[in-house]
Amino acid sequence: MHSEMNDIPSDIWRCLAAFLPLADLLSLCAVNRTFFAVFWAITNEKRFQGVHFVGYDNTAKRIGAKALMKLVRESALVHSVRVQPWDVQPKQPKSKSKSRSWLTFIRNLPHSRVSPVYGFEEAVVVEITRRVKKQTLRVADTIKGFANLRTYHIDWDEGPYHLEFFPAFLHVIPTVGQRLSTLTLKVPLQYMPSLPRLATSLTKLDNLALTIHTGAHITSYISEKMEGLVVFMNSLIRQLRSLSISTTPTSTHLDLEPLFRHLGHGRHLIAFTFCIPFDGGHLADPTSLRRFIINHCYTLESLTLCTTRATVHPVAIARASETNFWIRDTMKNHPHFPALFRLSLGLRPLRTDLAPLLQCMKAKRAQLRVLKLSERSLEHAELVRVLEVLDDPPHLCVLSLRLRCLSPEVVDTLAAGLPALSALELNFAEVVHQEAASDTSSTLSGESYALSRESELTLFHQKMKSKFYPRWNLARLAIPEGLHVRWLDAMEQSFIRCIPTLQSFEELVSCV
Repeated sequence: MHSEMNDIPSDIWRCLAAFLPLADLLSLCAVNRTFFAVFWAITNEKRFQGVHFVGYDNTAKRIGAKALMKLVRESALVHSVRVQPWDVQPKQPKSKSKSRSWLTFIRNLPHSRVSPVYGFEEAVVVEITRRVKKQTLRVADTIKGFANLRTYHIDWDEGPYHLEFFPAFLHVIPTVGQRLSTLTLKVPLQYMPSLPRLATSLTKLDNLALTIHTGAHITSYISEKMEGLVVFMNSLIRQLRSLSISTTPTSTHLDLEPLFRHLGHGRHLIAFTFCIPFDGGHLADPTSLRRFIINHCYTLESLTLCTTRATVHPVAIARASETNFWIRDTMKNHPHFPALFRLSLGLRPLRTDLAPLLQCMKAKRAQLRVLKLSERSLEHAELVRVLEVLDDPPHLCVLSLRLRCLSPEVVDTLAAGLPALSALELNFAEVVHQEAASDTSSTLSGESYALSRESELTLFHQKMKSKFYPRWNLARLAIPEGLHVRWLDAMEQSFIRCIPTLQSFEELVSCV
């Protein structure tokens, strides 16, 4: 066996290892010396391809940057880095020094003129500043040493941070920029003016992802700082193949209309993602966004328009209800997309009419290969409408949907309406054994409502035993695990039995 394994090229083992979880690879390393020799290097490659510096010291949940740097310093294995500011506290003294003891003694003397806090606050600030500079410098130097770094991600949790962090992490870009193909940034507003000078080093950048957070800053300050972001993006737009722009709901006074008004043309742009609060609070006029998309309609292959929760405002203000329909207004009259094959749309507001978006999908049905409809839990009647519009699209391979509930009727509808579909992702929170008597009802039938979740699940599986879909070419199915009743294992058995072509049954982790 040893000789047979040694005869197999390492590239083949590496390809096989790509399909195995890291825990399984570590288990294989412990089988014997031959397995250790084969899989240990592969395990390290997989383990350190992406590293995260989100804390300096070790915790129960993660390896700190201090220990991680010893493992990966100047490692050619690292392809991706994510870094996020962490809190730095002063070290607790192991024992009181003589000088501190004398100062405490003098401070406690009667009529002492020594301030009770004299020197201590200043010393703490100096110590924290020294530790922050030391830690950020070490992490930055480590990142600069990754010769094969391709993806760099500067993140932020929108909380307080030490001022030394972001300049240190941004100053890494001129050193590693020529190697980067993907850059993801979420930085405080005050650092946006420093971005333009970084663009010259990003000569091979293909993918840019930006998350904009402006907090409670006033409009004039936001406009001043956003000018740096506009210059930065215009310096890169002509070389980008993928652009993603997201905002946070807590960006109170943000308006992205000027950004799209001044944003240039990306001749190679094939993928665009845009995510803002569903009420359109960060896009006073969607005309500029629509114009930007239309200007790129001949090159776009992937388009994603999704939403987050509504914009946070310090006081209640009256907004035009039309801003709620920014996705509908952006896609109205279905602009010409000759190359588009991947479409992802957020179906919000939840009570809006689906007709305009369905018309857009109908116009593109013949060319779509991937379709994702998120954020709105579709009723069975709405699912029927969607499939009627798609009308068994000839090239659709992947479909992602959020459903109000899973029922045998839903499975029947999908199998009959999309027989050529190869991959399906369904997100739902409930399972029922039958739909309500009226398809327009938004509640479960009286019989289903009265039954417990366990009973509904049992009846669902009993009904599915009589189902068989020999003409459904579905090869991959992903659904979430139940929140109240664990149904994943039983679901796998039911679907594998009734769908003969099913090869992969997975847990849906990401939300649809």
